[in-house]
Amino acid sequence: MFKKVGGFVFTSFQYFCVAHCITEHVADVFLCSGDSMEPSIHSGDLVIIQRSSKMFNHVDKGDVVVTKSPEDYNKFILKRVKAVDGQMVPRGSVWLEGDNQANSKDSWEFGPVPKGLIHGRVVCRIWPLSHFSMKI
Repeated sequence: MFKKVGGFVFTSFQYFCVAHCITEHVADVFLCSGDSMEPSIHSGDLVIIQRSSKMFNHVDKGDVVVTKSPEDYNKFILKRVKAVDGQMVPRGSVWLEGDNQANSKDSWEFGPVPKGLIHGRVVCRIWPLSHFSMKI
C-alpha cells in the first residue's frame, strides 16, 4: 500500500515539475479580461503566450504581450508593443498601448515599461474556437 501511494506521489511530483517548467519557460495560457484590446482581443478570450521570447529578448513593435502591471506587480496586463528600445523609449524598455485607446490604461499613463516585466508574447488565440487565430 505504501509503495503504491509513494509511487503515485512521486509520479505526480514529476508531472508537476514538467508542467511548471513548461509554463515558466516555454508557453502558458492566459485568460483575458477587460476591453482595452478590443477589437483584437475580447474579455474572456484565451491566448497562448510564448515565454521563451522573454528569455531571448525577442519582442518587436506590433507584438501583443502579457506583462506585469508597472503600477501593481500582482496584476498582469495585455497590451500591444508600440515602440522598443531605441524608438523613443529608454534602452531596455517598451512602450505599450491598448488597441482600444478610449478605454485603455497604458504607457500614456504609466510611461515606458521595463522589458523585465514582460511575461511573454501572445502567439495565438485559442478560445473562443470561432475566433481561433495565429495572428493577433
